[in-house]
Amino acid sequence: MLKSYKIKGKEMQLPVFFPDATRGVIRSVDSQDLKSAGTKGLIVNTYHLLSQPGPSVLKQVGGVKNFMSWDGFIISDSGGFQMFSLIQKNKSLGSITKNGVTFHLHSKGGRKKYQISPEKCIQIQFDINSDIMICLDYFTPFNAKDEEIKLSVDLTIEWAKRCKIEFEKQVKARKLTEETRPLLFGVVQGAHSKSERERCATELEKIEFDGYGLGGWVFNSEGELDLEIIEYISNVTPASKPRYGLGVGNPQGIVDCVRLGWGIFDCVLPTRDARHKRLYVWDKNPDDIKDIFTEKNWYSYLYISREKYVRDNSPISEFCDCHACKNYSRGYIQHLFTIEDTLAFRLATIHNLRMYSMLMEKLVGLSKV
Repeated sequence: MLKSYKIKGKEMQLPVFFPDATRGVIRSVDSQDLKSAGTKGLIVNTYHLLSQPGPSVLKQVGGVKNFMSWDGFIISDSGGFQMFSLIQKNKSLGSITKNGVTFHLHSKGGRKKYQISPEKCIQIQFDINSDIMICLDYFTPFNAKDEEIKLSVDLTIEWAKRCKIEFEKQVKARKLTEETRPLLFGVVQGAHSKSERERCATELEKIEFDGYGLGGWVFNSEGELDLEIIEYISNVTPASKPRYGLGVGNPQGIVDCVRLGWGIFDCVLPTRDARHKRLYVWDKNPDDIKDIFTEKNWYSYLYISREKYVRDNSPISEFCDCHACKNYSRGYIQHLFTIEDTLAFRLATIHNLRMYSMLMEKLVGLSKV
């Protein structure tokens, strides 16, 4: 696995975790909170930013970084997962053709129709002004039939070609150089089919992207990460380019994927869990863990709403150096949740994100050995 990768002249250490700032914000925390937690980058979603505040607003202020006062890295997801999930649940909300995706969103002005072609997807991401852009791809559900899987790969490849052409057009029009341009990643689709995954990866490599993403549903029937298919995709994508495990965010899952050659991750888990009173704690001092790839039971969940924490004066985690753990007790944070004070969300979110950044620091340290 690569140990680092340069983006717009800045070195990004790998592996790295990007929390989901879907709409340009992580609920309850600001950019300073994120920096203090050790967060290196965020992912925003093209689909959600399309309706609010809209590409024109972001373009006017110079992109989402300026909009939210963030100086770390930004990935902009194409929004394909959300668009396809919406349509698969209710076909009256949109349609998919070789030209892209058409869908409807409800906003303050009523129902509005959007048409997202591969070209439009890239144009919006340039307005977002992200560091890593993701090609529009065709997401298939876990129970997709062979015919749909083949179609998804066909369209993913075709859209990737069009995305690359539009990307190069935008780079030239904006007079960007290799040092100042963003990166463009292709996404490997193919569901559970190894042959389709390989076909997709092979064709994407011919187009030449800066990195490659893990697309689609990569969980087995038990709801666990399908490490066999993840390893297979790793083996058919170039080791010289970063591999991005889109949506992979369980701590153990991240460790397993790093072992298999993946270096970039994003997920809603740590922030969503924080708001739902599920906190992540180290069961061992991370400094004492010599080989996290073989270590067992190195973290667990702390359900802060449980009665036993009412009078608990200890920090969330004795091995964490976050703002919450240095200043507040489990009992106090439980009290905040009980009275439904928003400070509970902030402190819990800061803690979970710091736990993830500590995990990344541990993994980066191992990659340097």
